[in-house]
Amino acid sequence: MGKLELRIIAPGMKLEKNPPTVADMVVVHCTTGELGILPGRVACSMVLGKGSLRAYDGENEYRMKIDGGIASVANDVVTVFSNSVEWA
Repeated sequence: MGKLELRIIAPGMKLEKNPPTVADMVVVHCTTGELGILPGRVACSMVLGKGSLRAYDGENEYRMKIDGGIASVANDVVTVFSNSVEWA
């Protein structure tokens, strides 16, 4: 199975360390619940609620807090637009 490319865009985003750019799976907190995204996912977009964004790469888990926004998935690229992103 392939990898996902993860792009996180937030105004003035300043994180102490950079978020991962590739992942085996990404889990986003939507307004209707959590959505797990794997490579090969059909293109879609979703409205994000306040909560966490988790990216898994092998045995590593990366967790960030997001303050709502939108996300889209297309061609194994997950793009997250949020007002605020910080490490959890």
